[in-house]
Amino acid sequence: MIFPVIMAGGTGTRFWPKSRSRFPKQFLEFNQEESLLQATHRRFSALVPDHQIYVVTNKRYSNRVNTQLTSLPPANIIVEPMRRDTASCIGLATTFLSNVRKEGVMVIVPSDHHISREEEFLDTVRAAVQTATVTDCIVTLGISPTEPKTGYGYIKQGEIRDGMPSSGKRVYRAAGFTEKPNLERAQEYLAAGNYLWNSGIFICRVDVMLEAIAEHMPKLARSLDRISKFIGTPEQDSEIRKCYRDMEKISIDFGIMEKADNILVIPCDCGWDDVGSWSVLGTMLPRDSYGNSVRGLHVGIDTSNCIIIGGDSKLVATLGIEDLIVVQTRDVVMVCKRDRDQEVKELVKLVKSPELRKFW
Repeated sequence: MIFPVIMAGGTGTRFWPKSRSRFPKQFLEFNQEESLLQATHRRFSALVPDHQIYVVTNKRYSNRVNTQLTSLPPANIIVEPMRRDTASCIGLATTFLSNVRKEGVMVIVPSDHHISREEEFLDTVRAAVQTATVTDCIVTLGISPTEPKTGYGYIKQGEIRDGMPSSGKRVYRAAGFTEKPNLERAQEYLAAGNYLWNSGIFICRVDVMLEAIAEHMPKLARSLDRISKFIGTPEQDSEIRKCYRDMEKISIDFGIMEKADNILVIPCDCGWDDVGSWSVLGTMLPRDSYGNSVRGLHVGIDTSNCIIIGGDSKLVATLGIEDLIVVQTRDVVMVCKRDRDQEVKELVKLVKSPELRKFW
């Protein structure tokens, strides 16, 4: 049995000012049809029925998840009392699913990714599920790189693993994980031809993830074991809160993936992007003859290669600008150079100050 687990608790700081602490980017409708969360759910609805799909989110977003995913059973929304990064998020979901079916296969995915070739993506997921079902391994999807991106982590592709039941997809040993490299290193990775972008998507049996947590993160394992005893009882939420206070803030990559030796990777070419910055969104939106990506009301003269995000009631007018990002909301206007959009999160740190906090 397959259990998609959608992680939907992030704050999306690099998409400020559209993404706010009370309404982060996974709930935004960038294409005016569905939010990133809704798109992720729809994708997996083609694979399994709703009662097998789970969402892990922060307590302040649980109502938004309910509102956007009305067909999902309320019991399938797992609520974290506070943010503790992806290791605890995945650990909590694994603990809940261990009470459902330990031999089930989890497909752990972020809620805020864009995928343009969805059938290719699902075919690769099916192949990964087949492999994870019969091996004591964690399978990850590695995205075939198209340029030397410095905003992504990388996976080194090791030797091929023959004999895997993977529907014709090639399965490799993951020979190492690297966090976001500088440009020179990213160029080396692209030239080497055996590095893949780390998608942050992991597929494995429930029992395999429990064993990996026990081996590499024993403190987290002890907390999850305590939580497990209270799932389904009146004390469930209070015990989760108690355990979360002492949990380490650490990603699953640092906590497990970089330490484990039972990681496999399947290359995937599915038009994937993690929508991690305004520049990335600009590549997904249509461009006019001057290279501008525009959403909302805009008029411009001598405006080129810009991303302009406005609203339906206020006009954005530009004159003689290029290579800029202009984002207008009800209460904020942000302007930055396109090549510095990764630094928007630094602006958010300023906005979080007491006198400006209402803008975050």
